[in-house]
Amino acid sequence: MKDSLFIEICKNEYHALIQMLQKEINICSDELWNKEIDEPPFWQQAYHTIYYLDFYLGDNPKKRPERFTVKENLNEKMEEILSKQELLEYLASVEKKCDQVLEGLSDEKLEGKNSYFWTGPTLAHRFIYNIRHSQHHIGRLNSILRRHMSDASKWVISTKKDKK
Repeated sequence: MKDSLFIEICKNEYHALIQMLQKEINICSDELWNKEIDEPPFWQQAYHTIYYLDFYLGDNPKKRPERFTVKENLNEKMEEILSKQELLEYLASVEKKCDQVLEGLSDEKLEGKNSYFWTGPTLAHRFIYNIRHSQHHIGRLNSILRRHMSDASKWVISTKKDKK
């Protein structure tokens, strides 16, 4: 079955934001990784972004991702620090989940009721909400990199993965 235009757009946007987040994690210096400068450290913001990317790709708002015992809350100081490798592996698993979820969609499912009611009435609304939330945090991470390292991830318009 040929994907709808909406599903194709979602695939491209998810892969683009995942690529940007991977680049940001790789660019971040070890010194900046856990440095608190008027906001939560880089690693914690990256983790929050991946965690919620995973959460909103789920099918039950009462079931939270359980990959790590670290909380996703940006308002709490964390004792455990996740490594770049741990976050990159988590992001890779979320990318696979994203592909599986998007491959299983139909227009009927997209127009169906959304159990994550605060993101909008339909599943399609939830996907847009998830992309917007992720991109917001990717922008924050890029701002940290620019301010403290004079480097940042470039904007990804399209991904090779979707040019099949």
